[in-house]
Amino acid sequence: MRDSIPMPVTAMLGASMFCSGVTFASTAPYAAIVGIEALGLSSAQYGLLIAIGSVVGALVSVALGYASDRLHDRRVLVLLAAVAGMVGYGLIYAVRTQLAFVVAMGAIMPLGLAMFSQNFAYARVYYNAKNPERSQFMVSAMRTVFTVAWVVVPPIVGVIAAQFSVFDVYLVAALAYAVCGLIFAIMMTDPGTHIASAPIAKREAGAKRGLLPAPILTGLAGILVINIAMRLVTLAMPLTIVTRLGGTLADVGLYAGFAAAMEIPFMIMWGYLLARMSREAIIVGNALLLGLYIYLVSQAGSVLEVFWLQILNGIATAALMSIPISYIQDAIKGRVGLSTSLMDAVAIGATLVGATAFGVLSATGDYQLVLQVAAAIAAAGGLIMLTGNASRMRARLA
Repeated sequence: MRDSIPMPVTAMLGASMFCSGVTFASTAPYAAIVGIEALGLSSAQYGLLIAIGSVVGALVSVALGYASDRLHDRRVLVLLAAVAGMVGYGLIYAVRTQLAFVVAMGAIMPLGLAMFSQNFAYARVYYNAKNPERSQFMVSAMRTVFTVAWVVVPPIVGVIAAQFSVFDVYLVAALAYAVCGLIFAIMMTDPGTHIASAPIAKREAGAKRGLLPAPILTGLAGILVINIAMRLVTLAMPLTIVTRLGGTLADVGLYAGFAAAMEIPFMIMWGYLLARMSREAIIVGNALLLGLYIYLVSQAGSVLEVFWLQILNGIATAALMSIPISYIQDAIKGRVGLSTSLMDAVAIGATLVGATAFGVLSATGDYQLVLQVAAAIAAAGGLIMLTGNASRMRARLA
């Protein structure tokens, strides 16, 4: 007989979500530095690699979306993605050549990076089945745990990269993937954590098909453009810190951790204000604020100035990382699977266009130009959202 003590699923999911955050927080600030500065890829080559990885990621996303509606066990997808991430980042750490980096980032990590969305998908379906009245709260709590990893991890891996090797950040990420895989392997021994996908697939198959309303399409386009700007900043800021501003790898880690720390209180603030303001208004206002921040940081003369400007970044990014999630999830009423695909499409599209633009704009090594263009793109995204949703925003105020 099985032990009567139930498996602590919530704690295990929280640990998995934290480790998922570690995989991003430990590598995102250093990916361009490793590819360009350490391995000698040109900015154009690096941008092309990320673009190719995005195309592969789109294909993987479609395949996983297809499989998730037909597999009898969602845990398998998380475990598969965890193994891919461990292998991909482990390859970069162990081999340390351009070829290994290209193979890992272009062919293996598109599957590994899917662990983030698969983690959230499993958590949502699990709580919908086990505790439906608290499911949205629990998923929100998991998102907070993910953000905490971004606060804690970057300063630590920044010291590791500065004291030892920048490649060691990929060892940290590979170990985090291994822990996630171990957690789900243990969960697979408990039938109580088995969540089948068949009922969801059946319900979606019978739903009506149709085009999205014009305001929603325009809103999605605006969110896509805003995310392109954010991708450009993610690529350009670490390189700006270590080149134009003369910072260190430890400074890059502190920058990433401080930026994430600023987001947490403002996420709470925007969640409170959401009852008083429309989602469209919040997105528009913070897209413009993000554009202002990016322009100001492009003019910064020191790493210290970059740190001070993270207050503005925290306000804007907290809104733009959280509010669009609910906006996209409501785009197709009652179609969770399709809405999730839209989220993936926005993320992949932004990465593809952002990486391509980065490769072109930074070909001369002028990362300040990349940031200035990103500032204009962020503002443009807000204006696109405003153009398509002005009537809805006025109706909310009336």
